[in-house]
Amino acid sequence: MSSKLSKLSKSLAQLPEPPRENLVSYFILGEIIDHISVLQDEFPQVKIPLLKTHLWSILNKNIHPEEHLRGFLKVFEETETFVHAFSQLDDSMKKQMRVFMAGGSKDQIMAAGSHDGGVHLPASPPVVKHFKEMVDKVESAVNGLSHHHKKLAKVTNGDHEVNGYAVKRVKTDDGFPQIFEDEAGTRTMEVYGDRVFQNWGESVRNTPLWTFVPKTVLGLQNLVKWAKVHEYRVRCSGYRHSWSSTFSQDKQILVSLLNLEQVTRLPDPMSIESEHIDPGNELKTIQLAAPPGVAASSADKALVRVGVAVTNEEFRRWAVANDAWTMPVDVILVEVTCGGVNGPICHGAGRSHQTVNDYVRAVEYVDANGEHRTVSDPNHLRAAAGHFGLLGIVTHITFELDRMRYAVLQPTKPDIGLAIPPLSRDDIPIALRKTFTEAQYAAALKDFEDRATNDYYAEWFWFTRSQQAWVNTWNPTEDKTGVVDYPSPSDTWFQWVEGWVGAVMTGSDIFQALPGRWQAEILATFGMVALPPFQFADFTQNRTESIKTALPNALHFRRGIQNMRVRDLEFQIPIPASKDDPTKPDFEVVRKAWWDVINLTCPMRLTMELRIMGDSHLLMAPQRGNTHGTASIEVLSIPDAVSDDEWAPFLQRVADTWMSYRDSAGALLNVRPHWAKEWESIDMRGMPAREYLKKVAYKDAIGEFKEVVTEIGKAQGWTLGDVQGRFSNELWDYMIFSS
Repeated sequence: MSSKLSKLSKSLAQLPEPPRENLVSYFILGEIIDHISVLQDEFPQVKIPLLKTHLWSILNKNIHPEEHLRGFLKVFEETETFVHAFSQLDDSMKKQMRVFMAGGSKDQIMAAGSHDGGVHLPASPPVVKHFKEMVDKVESAVNGLSHHHKKLAKVTNGDHEVNGYAVKRVKTDDGFPQIFEDEAGTRTMEVYGDRVFQNWGESVRNTPLWTFVPKTVLGLQNLVKWAKVHEYRVRCSGYRHSWSSTFSQDKQILVSLLNLEQVTRLPDPMSIESEHIDPGNELKTIQLAAPPGVAASSADKALVRVGVAVTNEEFRRWAVANDAWTMPVDVILVEVTCGGVNGPICHGAGRSHQTVNDYVRAVEYVDANGEHRTVSDPNHLRAAAGHFGLLGIVTHITFELDRMRYAVLQPTKPDIGLAIPPLSRDDIPIALRKTFTEAQYAAALKDFEDRATNDYYAEWFWFTRSQQAWVNTWNPTEDKTGVVDYPSPSDTWFQWVEGWVGAVMTGSDIFQALPGRWQAEILATFGMVALPPFQFADFTQNRTESIKTALPNALHFRRGIQNMRVRDLEFQIPIPASKDDPTKPDFEVVRKAWWDVINLTCPMRLTMELRIMGDSHLLMAPQRGNTHGTASIEVLSIPDAVSDDEWAPFLQRVADTWMSYRDSAGALLNVRPHWAKEWESIDMRGMPAREYLKKVAYKDAIGEFKEVVTEIGKAQGWTLGDVQGRFSNELWDYMIFSS
């Protein structure tokens, strides 16, 4: 933190900490309005009088979502952060933003755009700098078209050959390895040397020796054979949305399934730009097909073979356009790859659904010997459909799809006390406590349990200190009458801009100087106003807004989330059997997990999210064995909370709380973290997280996993030692392969 920000933090710290009963939106908004003018001299570019007026309208619940967004844009438009971010937009997007900020209608905003309604952004400055360096170094290697295309001569002095090409430690004149992607040896795989890797959440950073961007299966085969000769390890990345250290390592090989411009640029325009198909990229294909011998489980199912580099947005567009088949479950994000979603074995929603990985019917991958293999045996898929990249480099995944149906969305914003009723009214912090009758609590509890038990999709959100929750549970229908494109192109544009503004706002000096409770309150109102039902004026608890849309649109109901970085801890809590009826779930543990976080001293600047989902057949899935369902619950914050040294201790308190839960017989529940989130830094039940997961939570599962992997390898010509040497890293060396 700069000296200026430290000074400002001290000046604001002179404000007395509000009593607990005042830690609620109404009071905190008033506190901001009363005191934020003290920052005007230090931040003359921020329109603080306008911000106060805007917050006053929010305080009085007299604002529309578009006005809300426009107000924040105007408040920050003269700041260095805004000016820099705005300069990265293309001319079309700049024009649309100006029309919107001037009060233009949705039609005027969309008409101001070009590219068929799409947006095309240039690379971010760090990527532009990198591109220049690479052009100087390897003659436009960024485009995969360089002088490396000359065919290497065969060698006979003991070196290996791959499809007729030399794979000894031969490099081109500039020192870069040459991996061919075609039989003729005319197409060279794009490669970068000593390129720093950083994940999206900025929790992992390393420098692989070589970063490759493949487009063909043959190219990946050649790469693995080359890596085998030189004893390199190979790990993959997609959109880099994992927070754990599952990626490559220093001085090893990283395979990026997407081009480096796409995975490093913020904001990312994918959800609002026109689709661009690369017919030469075999890892970007979507086909209603399956490997030989693989069949759907019934006539009303279909199999789709998807390249691992296909993004959720590309698959969503394919499913909606064809209007025939759909994935039954998925993550909200569209800026992730199908391979990336499948990797952590954790995603899904709805108690009747298992994880995304449980719908995998075949996995195609390049093994430790560079051979392209397929696994489709159901017993083998228990490991192969979720193997953390340890089997090899996955190229294609065959999923079983459902017939297309249409989601009937009716999101609500109930009072926090009624969204997920607590075990006791005393569990509600005094600041959020309201008076409700026993009948109201009983009705709310029945509504929650009905939704959690029966709804196709079940998700709840709470923004820090908000008086309301956002409840998004829904069911599908086969009736297509009244179906709309949701979010519409204009709504998608607004959602994208909301994410962009969130990043601009949280990245500004003034925001980072604010007390945490102010940050959380501004973000909470920003989030709640943006979510339907779009009526900020009264937040009446019985208001709903019915939207019928294609099921994939409902699964991906928010776009542009990628534009705002977050920190994230998520646990999968088994839902135990009811004490009264062992055939039914007991949701008391879910209610307790929800309210325990609300009652913690909270540096969580963003939101808590809860999904109810089923179990899993996958050996290493944290939902495995949860026969009555799983509470997938997470806490999210902005990166600034980490710099304040608040986030890590908070995560430990959350973990200690959630891992203390027991079933009705007194046995500790097998609570486990989401593999891709921030679990490595915490202790679990008195042990370092890695040790606890290896020796306790997955003690039997790891043994089973290794047995199945060994069986697959025996049939396909490789060993556990081969896959560890070729595809593991430091994390998985310990978790899977150490004794």
